[in-house]
Amino acid sequence: MARIVPDDRVEHALSWLRDSAHDMGEAKAELVRTSHMIKVVKALQMKAHNDLSAAKAEVEALASQQYMDALLEDAKAAGKYEQLKALREAAAATIEAWRTESSNYRSMKI
Repeated sequence: MARIVPDDRVEHALSWLRDSAHDMGEAKAELVRTSHMIKVVKALQMKAHNDLSAAKAEVEALASQQYMDALLEDAKAAGKYEQLKALREAAAATIEAWRTESSNYRSMKI
């Protein structure tokens, strides 16, 4: 009987899960950092316009290139994290499919 999920594919998935843990942690750290930097950039931009009312200073801050750059950096970090997360979920699904297939195969042999 041909296997739907070959053993070498499962070994690859297990290795990838193990080996990608560090990258996943770094991607999450970068996402947290960039998310907080948005607030820092906004505050610094508002401070640069402290001669204006709070509402006008906020408008200036939100319209600044630095704020837009911070948003783009955050979006890139979120994309990288979500990509790694999806790849880890796919590897886990491969392993789970193999487990189910192996269980079904064992029950057919009995």
